[in-house]
Amino acid sequence: MSLAPRPSVTVPFSGTRSAEGPLNIGQYNILQWLRGESEQFFAAVAGELDVPATAVVDDVAEALAALVARHEGLRTTYVDGVAPRQFVHATGDLVVEVYAIEAADPRLVDRAGLTRDLIRRLRAAGAYRIDELPVRVALAVLPGDPSTGSAPVVQAAVIGCSHLAVDYQAMEIVKREFADLIRDRTARPAGGPPIQPLDLVALENTPKALRHEETVLNYWRDRLSRMPQCLYPVPRGAAGDGSVAVEMTSAAAGMALRAVTARTRTSRASVVLAAIGAVLSHRTGSRELVLPTLSANRFEPYLRQHVGSLAQLALITLTIGDTTLDRLVRQAWAAVVDASRHGRYDVDRQRAVAGRIEHERGIVFDCEPLFNNLVIESGPAAGRATAPAPAPGELDAARRATQLRRQPMPVGTTLIRFDLYGTDGQLRLGCWSSDTCRISADETEALLLAVENLLITAASGDLDARGIRGAIPLDPVQRGPGWLFVDGCWVEVTEVQRLLGDALASTGARAFTAVHGVPLAARLARTEAVRTPEDAHAACMAALSAYPTAMAPQHYVICERIPDDPDDPAAWTDVCCQGSGRKGVDR
Repeated sequence: MSLAPRPSVTVPFSGTRSAEGPLNIGQYNILQWLRGESEQFFAAVAGELDVPATAVVDDVAEALAALVARHEGLRTTYVDGVAPRQFVHATGDLVVEVYAIEAADPRLVDRAGLTRDLIRRLRAAGAYRIDELPVRVALAVLPGDPSTGSAPVVQAAVIGCSHLAVDYQAMEIVKREFADLIRDRTARPAGGPPIQPLDLVALENTPKALRHEETVLNYWRDRLSRMPQCLYPVPRGAAGDGSVAVEMTSAAAGMALRAVTARTRTSRASVVLAAIGAVLSHRTGSRELVLPTLSANRFEPYLRQHVGSLAQLALITLTIGDTTLDRLVRQAWAAVVDASRHGRYDVDRQRAVAGRIEHERGIVFDCEPLFNNLVIESGPAAGRATAPAPAPGELDAARRATQLRRQPMPVGTTLIRFDLYGTDGQLRLGCWSSDTCRISADETEALLLAVENLLITAASGDLDARGIRGAIPLDPVQRGPGWLFVDGCWVEVTEVQRLLGDALASTGARAFTAVHGVPLAARLARTEAVRTPEDAHAACMAALSAYPTAMAPQHYVICERIPDDPDDPAAWTDVCCQGSGRKGVDR
């Protein structure tokens, strides 16, 4: 079965208004992310459209026209600059790509395969331009019969949208409303007319909204003062220099997930998050986890049917100690709610807060989600009937069918990331290592299987702290004397030295521990480019992101020259200048 391009179809749309104005908080957040990163793998959202078995191209076109007319974000273009602007177009044309299915037997059409092929073709079209409509659609059709005048029948349809126009929750709304409209052109959106992206700008600048933003920024200050630089601090390995993702599909974990969710009366995503947190804590030895995630930011009723990009980074704090798994699940549920209430903010102000804290602590934050929940749930499991625990034999049989699928990935900025793709029937959980030198593909698989095993073990009842540890088939990371625990971060001294060699190569800088009253200090020779501790610290901070298990020294000693034996702390004594200095901001 193959697809052959056919002439595209132009779909005219007509909305109620044209307008222009500044970007709302969510749009600006995405624009900042996309600047210089438009080829990112996650820069767009794609989904399958639900098309009736007898639908023809005209049916799809009419439903799309109504959908684009209803939601202004789907007919908005942008102009970047110092003060970016959005332009809502009242009328315009959406071009739909059409492909004919060439199959020996049309009765054996693989709809899932067609959908994957169409999504691939949408992505192959390249990055979404901000000055073009943010929507792309592709259809696969069975040719009609010219002798009877029958029109081609649509077998698969996909839609792709720039992240400027939708987030994952908005894409679910688009798909649901399209399914309604193609069956009934008069179908109205749930909850009444949706609020439009441009109208959010005024709401975000009310006195109440501005006061809330100050609360949000204070929340970020508190969490960032405790968040470690690296959330999975492991040493470099001997091999591997790529990026890999593994997706686990587990019916056994799905069965266990239903039992634990019903028992704790939370949400399936909270159970998965708690299990991931327990595995990471056991493996890394961290008792408190401050995890970046994405908040959908749809708490207010007027935003629940909003088609736009509201998702922003949020921080979840989990305290993993001598607690039970059920308590950890409830803590995860509460932490997600708390983080989401503080997940909408001016990204420029948030970055300024983060930048100051990074400079003070000598670390850089990875501002990509460690846990990315792509599952849309109706809410907590409160009030649901208790799900019986699956029988051990049933779980064992299902577990034998667990699948792990590897795929190479583009290089990312975050060392490790978990993506929750599905919880209905089966657990579909991905783990992405952007550096297989530190986290190999085998270890990535082992982490997923550890989550599965923990869930399966907890299906029959709650687990205490010892039971949690026993259900995680991984050993804790072994750290020798070359590791330090500094300011909530596990730091590898050899990596600090690598950082100094990169950032301060001409100065002969060396890292020393437990001197000058601080855990980490650097001694270096003065150069034309590096004359003060502030210069040295700035150079280290600029290079630090490439060294996830390092941190910038707390103390810098500037000397007149490099000693004959720079690895000997005493050798620096004779070449030091009159005084030593701390970096620019006191810790």
